[in-house]
Amino acid sequence: MNVALNQNPKQEIFFNTAIDAALGKNEYRYLFYGGAIRGGKSFVCATIFLFFAKMFKNSRWHIFRSDFPALSATTIPTFEKIILNSPHWRWNRDKSNYYLENTISKGKIFFRGENITHDPELNDLLGLETNGIWLEQIEELSEKLFEIGLSRCGSWYIDNMPMPLILSTFNPTQTWVKQKVYEPFRVNELKPPYYFLQALPSDNAFVTKEQWQGWGMMADRYQKQFIEGDWTDFADKNNLWAFAFDKSKHVSKPEIKRNEILYLSFDFNKNPITCSVIQWYDETVKVLECIKLENSDIYALCDYILVHYPQMLYMITGDATGKNTSALVKDNLNYYIVIRQKLGVSNNQLMIPSVNPRLEDNQVLVNSILANYKVEIHEEKAKHLIFDLMNVRTTPEGGIEKSNRQDKAQQADALDTFRYFCNTYLQNFLNFI
Repeated sequence: MNVALNQNPKQEIFFNTAIDAALGKNEYRYLFYGGAIRGGKSFVCATIFLFFAKMFKNSRWHIFRSDFPALSATTIPTFEKIILNSPHWRWNRDKSNYYLENTISKGKIFFRGENITHDPELNDLLGLETNGIWLEQIEELSEKLFEIGLSRCGSWYIDNMPMPLILSTFNPTQTWVKQKVYEPFRVNELKPPYYFLQALPSDNAFVTKEQWQGWGMMADRYQKQFIEGDWTDFADKNNLWAFAFDKSKHVSKPEIKRNEILYLSFDFNKNPITCSVIQWYDETVKVLECIKLENSDIYALCDYILVHYPQMLYMITGDATGKNTSALVKDNLNYYIVIRQKLGVSNNQLMIPSVNPRLEDNQVLVNSILANYKVEIHEEKAKHLIFDLMNVRTTPEGGIEKSNRQDKAQQADALDTFRYFCNTYLQNFLNFI
């Protein structure tokens, strides 16, 4: 493992503070790092945990994100990059017991999802035995997990015990983290055992020119929040999810172009079943129609497409759950098999995500596209999408308000089709990585 933190002074400060905390050389036990994207927070915390596992023989350290797919997409690759092919580390890739072990010290680093929707009381963690925890992107996690962490750190007994620690990384948020950490920090009242070091992308020498250019395409409020580290609550008074939608800017009457690809983005609620018909060329997204069929099914929806958009080159995306077998589909098939058969498309024409995008991340992407990309939405044929863009509201955590499915403003079916399209085909618009 070859790591140099001296090119980012804040990383070096945080690393040294955490090591001293583990050795009992300072009073800090709950250490927070971040406050913007690409400040180097994941890299330094991964480095700290690798040092802990190597330093403390037979120790156990646990890393949490919202779910395992998030760990697989972000945190685990960070560790792989740092250790490369070092013979002193080995992986256990069993998802039910996923860990990285130092072959000399036998210290282990475990990777776990919070999965609070499946385990609201977090009962699976009540017997957790660990020396320390890293809560990655803590704004995505519950305060309950933090409280459980307080009680479980230091519960794994070894010789030469480190002090129990919690490391946490986050971006500016309006969740419980703001009240617990940032507000006391802002007024100089954050006291030991708490410690917070703010880190911005401007502190990171490895941020590229291309990344800065990509971030310039974010909606203004996201540039302030994620790049400048501004914790202001930027939500408008109506808490609109698509706050960057502007009827005067985005609504027109785009016409179909027969020699261009026709993108079909599906949402599979029992009723109504929905599909947005989109073309994308000349750096313009054109929503030609939002089909929303009440009391219907996937077969009727495909028939509608064949009648109204015949002999087109189709590209298919949409709700990831459509890959699951459904009783709503004949012969126990899934939705995308039916679409492929009915529309006569090949597997290469289906671009279906393995999981649906996180709503919080998707909101950043969709609003930045609406703010800084050319989008044309048909005023009559796509009126369902226009309605959702004007009426769907966000929760405090950045999700979509869907507590009352009888309320049309909370169904969000048409909005879902549009954000699935953006996630599949324009996910690199902001160049976050």
